[in-house]
Amino acid sequence: MKKLAQRLFKKSSDDHFVSAVGTNVKILFSSENPSLLGKTMATTAIEMSPRSIRLEVDHPIEIDSVLDIVVKLDSSERSYNLTGNVRWRLPSTRGQYHIVLVLRERRDIRSDFKAWKSNFEQNFEYSKVS
Repeated sequence: MKKLAQRLFKKSSDDHFVSAVGTNVKILFSSENPSLLGKTMATTAIEMSPRSIRLEVDHPIEIDSVLDIVVKLDSSERSYNLTGNVRWRLPSTRGQYHIVLVLRERRDIRSDFKAWKSNFEQNFEYSKVS
């Protein structure tokens, strides 16, 4: 299981970062998970990159679910409206779930994906994972 998790979460084409500060994620919409609508999840174990976000959540969110989220850092006044597809879900050691959202652009709703990608390094102070 450990080797599977390492392969799933290791990507050489995309730098990943580990959070050093609090991050709040609010799910705005998920047609596949109506029980999560409007819930705010304060995340402590999180990896972020310009193209993906890894979260630890209480609920077993289905793989291939589409989540419209707002990401807000305690250290910044800016929030980002993002859309992502859940590509991986693994149980965590604390009885929760790790999910990876692969972020994408949407044209039918407001999206800050381009700003998220272009401002990532200057707006977020994270140490790179080797």
